[in-house]
Amino acid sequence: MRAFSKRYPHAARILLAAGLPVALFAAGVSSAGERSFSHELHEHLGHTCQHFKTDRYLWAAGAAEMADLRFDGATGQDIRNFPPDRLADHKRMVLRIDIPDMNSPRFEAVQTLTFAPISKPLTTLTLNAVELDIQKVELNGARLTHSYDGERLVVTFDPPLPPGKDASIVTTYSCTSPVDGLFWLTEDNGMEGRPAQIHTQGQPESNRFWFPSHDFPNVRLATELVVTVPDGYLVSSNGELRSESVRDRRRTFHWALDKPHPNYLVSLIVGKFDVVDVARPGDRISMPVYVPPGEGHKVRGTYGNTSRMLETYERVLDTPYPWPRYAQLVVWNFGAGGMENTSATTMYDTANFDEIALEDADLDPLISHELIHQWFGDYLTCNSWEHLWLNEGFAVFFESIWFEDRDGYDAGYLYDTWINVRSAAGRDKVPAKDPLATPGMVSNLYADPIDNFRKAANPYPKGASVLHMLRMKLGDEAFFGALRAYVAEHRLGTVRTHNLMEHLEKASGLSLEHFFEQWTRRPGTPDVTTTASWDESSKSLRIVVEQTQAISPEVPAFAFDLPIRIHDGQKWTEIVIPVTGKRHETRVPLARDPKMVCVDPDLHVLMTPKMVQPRARIIAQLREGPTIASRLDAVTALRDHPGRDTVDALRSTVRATTEHYALRQRAAETLGRLNHSDELLTLLREGIDNPRVRRSAVNALVETRDKRALPALERLAANDRSYAVRAASIEGIGRLGDSSHTPLVLSFLDTPSQHDQIRQATISALASLDAPEGLDAAIRHIGPGDMQRVRAGALSAIARLAKHDRERAFDAVAPLVYDSVERVRMAAASALIGIEDERGVELFQRAASNHPSPTFRRSAGQWADRLSGRLSGDRLESLQETVGRLRREISDLQKAVDAKR
Repeated sequence: MRAFSKRYPHAARILLAAGLPVALFAAGVSSAGERSFSHELHEHLGHTCQHFKTDRYLWAAGAAEMADLRFDGATGQDIRNFPPDRLADHKRMVLRIDIPDMNSPRFEAVQTLTFAPISKPLTTLTLNAVELDIQKVELNGARLTHSYDGERLVVTFDPPLPPGKDASIVTTYSCTSPVDGLFWLTEDNGMEGRPAQIHTQGQPESNRFWFPSHDFPNVRLATELVVTVPDGYLVSSNGELRSESVRDRRRTFHWALDKPHPNYLVSLIVGKFDVVDVARPGDRISMPVYVPPGEGHKVRGTYGNTSRMLETYERVLDTPYPWPRYAQLVVWNFGAGGMENTSATTMYDTANFDEIALEDADLDPLISHELIHQWFGDYLTCNSWEHLWLNEGFAVFFESIWFEDRDGYDAGYLYDTWINVRSAAGRDKVPAKDPLATPGMVSNLYADPIDNFRKAANPYPKGASVLHMLRMKLGDEAFFGALRAYVAEHRLGTVRTHNLMEHLEKASGLSLEHFFEQWTRRPGTPDVTTTASWDESSKSLRIVVEQTQAISPEVPAFAFDLPIRIHDGQKWTEIVIPVTGKRHETRVPLARDPKMVCVDPDLHVLMTPKMVQPRARIIAQLREGPTIASRLDAVTALRDHPGRDTVDALRSTVRATTEHYALRQRAAETLGRLNHSDELLTLLREGIDNPRVRRSAVNALVETRDKRALPALERLAANDRSYAVRAASIEGIGRLGDSSHTPLVLSFLDTPSQHDQIRQATISALASLDAPEGLDAAIRHIGPGDMQRVRAGALSAIARLAKHDRERAFDAVAPLVYDSVERVRMAAASALIGIEDERGVELFQRAASNHPSPTFRRSAGQWADRLSGRLSGDRLESLQETVGRLRREISDLQKAVDAKR
């Protein structure tokens, strides 16, 4: 979960589905997004489901950094991460919460935790509990000795509790203004008419901020929440509503889930909502969707496929949906895309689309992702974060399964899989000089649990790609049969990677240890160049397959079977090349020079492919390739084949209204890469029917840096129906225009749109135009009256525009490092470094000692040092800045070379 920058990768993946401007992600923003970007950036919206801690990305490019995570040089201690002991079997938590005033962020609570020692008499029980006011702990009405250091509650039993016998401790405590885990929005928040609201976010280990718990996924328990709030508010939690009562203008809700689930999936939502049930007649469970008041009319358009998705997953897994209901709740200031809390998924602020937004992109990727988590993640849960892919990889893979049901195998499943496979391989590269510098997908080398959600070997797209490869390797009968057995055996339990492997081996008879070692534990993916040349004298096709990635004793060559499909003009021939080393050569006798040579058209191999063969074959593959994946690979390969034939093929693809929109999008992108601004201008002038394709054409046109595009961008920005196209056009004006365009761009500032994406694009464009007026506009939109993503984007713009009035910029931004919204305070910290005011050093130093957020405190000292270095002239680029600069330089060089051809 989380398919956004708190939730990194899935973060972006899902949140782009809404068609948000790409610039938002540069500002650390995540939002639901379009399919063609979701996987590349999913890495996000944290896909979709995670709660990204953006201040603690510790994987630097060097073996020393990994060594630091494995070994403490000072003590000799092994500091890898292993699951904590489960000394007691946690059975049930009953949590009674009293909220007297929704505008005062404090509640009183009494927790009853029932457990049984497992194998030995239990002397102490340690629970995670951060910054709670623990008043007393009791057993059978008698007070227990306990200690509490602000992070751990240690309860002592004298005499020790006997193993196998249930005991219940009652903890009375209060919670005031928690800085994580539970997020409290009061009415006096600057947005008129927005009611007070509470939502929680426990993944990976944040529920400890609002109730004591064994806050790690290797413990499961049944839960009940009995919550009393002022009348007029609704309360949602896990499971079913056992009762609801009103007394003295206060309403009590009793929610209960009798099946055990992990602590991080416990949910509490309090607010005022429109509630629309999207279940179909005959469904055995309710499927309520909670949205802000007044937005109920949009629910069925956005969430209408939920019931059919559930039916699809039940059929494929041969396992009924395991919980009493399935709720989806749209909340304010949610830091991720979605979170699969058991039976009650939380969704981000604007995850309820109007009819125009639905033309730009639908929310099915995020909805299906969070729904399948109710099986993979909730019904069976990774035993530790090391095995996170068993949650997230399955969730991304089953998105593709949903698209197979909705759109067909090729247009739905294989297209979605192509996005996963190509993006996963593109991310997961091993540095040639430091082959041990990055962890594999399944690894306990991490500094913070959140690092597992955003590593290069990312468990979202890479996990999904591994599952697809297994499907191709085993065939549907064995593969899905193994998944059904895996779910049945481990339901309501925890799983490790070897549990899945054992079921797949049993179903197929294959030995999969090498496969799992290669694709899940070791880092990296292969770069594969396939050269197919015709030898007329021998009437044979010479095929050379080379692995060009860094290869060393630590990361040897990959072993895989590479399918190649050849069309000689009359029929298809398929060969499979067993690749085990750097280079493999084979010859295929044929009657004539083939029309097409398609490398791995069904995506059997997780790789970054490069095709070396004549342009005519690649154009033929674009037009007639056997799968959508092969055609997408062809349109990408044409970037290396400039020429009139290429342009004609790309142009006709963009125009083809019956083609898959993704193929048309990438054809437009390739035209931009080849610097054909005239073709793109003509296509936009003629009209492109699909807004997704139109937006890609706009973005591609802007990348050519051709200022002749400005009149077309101005027209689209003012008149296009699509929010996403208008936003892309406005950003394009900012990148290509000059100060004379400032009044026009400013005129779009208050244009309503889904996710406020036009406002965000406007602020970004003003920053690109470097207009003093942009600083005024950005400062007006950093307060709590705006959406968090607008605020973050505005803070980024202020940093870019600070030179126009550095003192004013600092004064506007500085207070926001104490903002209650994490995305905003992180964006404020980044902006302060960019503003380069010496007062920022002292501000960060103070925050390092007094900031209420522990994660912010830990990072503030580093930020003080970084800002101090900038002010003293030490302007070493960050790795991200260096990579971005090099990419731009390479792109410009490629365009210059292509223009001369």
